[in-house]
Amino acid sequence: MKIWKHFFVGLLFLMMVLPAVQREFQLIKEKPLQGAFHQTEAPDFDSLCWENWNSGRFQQEFSDNLEAHIGFHNSLLRLYHQLNYSLFREANADGVIAGKNGELFEEDYIKAWMGEYYIGESVWKNKAEKLKAVQDTLGKLGKSFFIILEPGKGSLYPQRFPGKYKLDNKTVSNYDVLIKYLNHFEVNTLDLNACFINWVDTSAYRLFPRGGTHWSYYGAALAADTLIDYMQMLRGDVIPEMEIIRLEKREKIRHPDDDIWLAMNVIKEAPQDDLIYPVIVFDESVTVSQKALFVGDSFYFNWQSDGIMYNAFADCNFWYYNKQVWNREGVEVGTVDELNFTDEIAQTDIFAIMITERFHQNFAWDFDEQLFDHFYNESQDPIDYFANHVRINNEYFMRIYADAKAINIPLTDRIEKEAEFLLYEDYQLAPEKYKHDETAMISILMMSIRQSPEWLEKVKEKAQAQNIPLNEMIKMDATWIYENQIKQH
Repeated sequence: MKIWKHFFVGLLFLMMVLPAVQREFQLIKEKPLQGAFHQTEAPDFDSLCWENWNSGRFQQEFSDNLEAHIGFHNSLLRLYHQLNYSLFREANADGVIAGKNGELFEEDYIKAWMGEYYIGESVWKNKAEKLKAVQDTLGKLGKSFFIILEPGKGSLYPQRFPGKYKLDNKTVSNYDVLIKYLNHFEVNTLDLNACFINWVDTSAYRLFPRGGTHWSYYGAALAADTLIDYMQMLRGDVIPEMEIIRLEKREKIRHPDDDIWLAMNVIKEAPQDDLIYPVIVFDESVTVSQKALFVGDSFYFNWQSDGIMYNAFADCNFWYYNKQVWNREGVEVGTVDELNFTDEIAQTDIFAIMITERFHQNFAWDFDEQLFDHFYNESQDPIDYFANHVRINNEYFMRIYADAKAINIPLTDRIEKEAEFLLYEDYQLAPEKYKHDETAMISILMMSIRQSPEWLEKVKEKAQAQNIPLNEMIKMDATWIYENQIKQH
């Protein structure tokens, strides 16, 4: 009995001492954590003063820093995350949620499929109409333009959503209306989302990895094969044929098939079930001659990693979120704002916007508007301009989405209110910019009417007397003031 007593005392002592020894001497090399983390300073007494001590700030900061720098911190954190996941199916990674059958999701895909990020029908009608105009103009120049709607894990596996998401609560989504208007205006569209939905139940291998958020390499290869066929239809035989000559099983998962799993920082390796890796070749008898430009998100990198873009084109640039520039060899070479936009358009044969469902509200990250402005010198409604500014910045959009939920108003209304504020703010900073812009001035006057209770009440009375909608009456009054006072002055 005494031996066991000494044993447990000694074990407790080791548990107390070893983390301190590890912190000082790093005797055992730990696996680094994945993802983005806030780097904390090592614990010290530099901030110790009466004010910080009295407020409790010093104690909290010292405790947090000590915990972050304790020996075996990474291993203990992985153990904690593993227990949370194994026992409670809780995914300890920002934005990640565990679904049924061990399926991991970035929750944004679920919310997008459910319709929570819907930005309104008029937005998609307007965008599709502009895209058609751009497509026709590029076609006259001998160039091709098309949209790639990448698949999303939300669309493929709704039956595997966690229980808190009731499928009966699904409303219209951006994808539903976007594809409707792309088809209506006959915009060239490769709808890979629809393809994957058709393939998912019959595919022998997984199209999306269980522990990943992007298409699997097998799914990406099927998508690329479909893409090549589509481009051959648009451009002819100048695009070489692609062939999957064999499928390989690997002992270790190839990144990014494990990207969500790695972000959880657990102990176990990512699940490998039904993952397969294609070996791809291209017809070398065809001389590649086309220069392509893809503007999109990270789904592109699977194609880049397998050499598909390198072998399909004489040159190919990828504008990642319309910000960073990656060349044909897969090297980041600069930023989009460093380029001459006119030269890039002139030198390119094929233009493609590729986007997955979680980013539909950010559509094209303004590239579509830039293309339209390049070819058409038309005045844009300033509210539409600033609303687009809100939508294309995902971080900004998510703040507005959270605010709309908090105050329980439609997301479309909250975006419009933010656009009105941005217009008003910009007008205050540079009123001369708007003096000769009739559309902008009428929008500003309409906003002034809405923000003035007495003025608004008079307009309401006129609207009721003439039996017309209030918003129409506001616009009529604003237009009259512009025409008879501001413009004449």
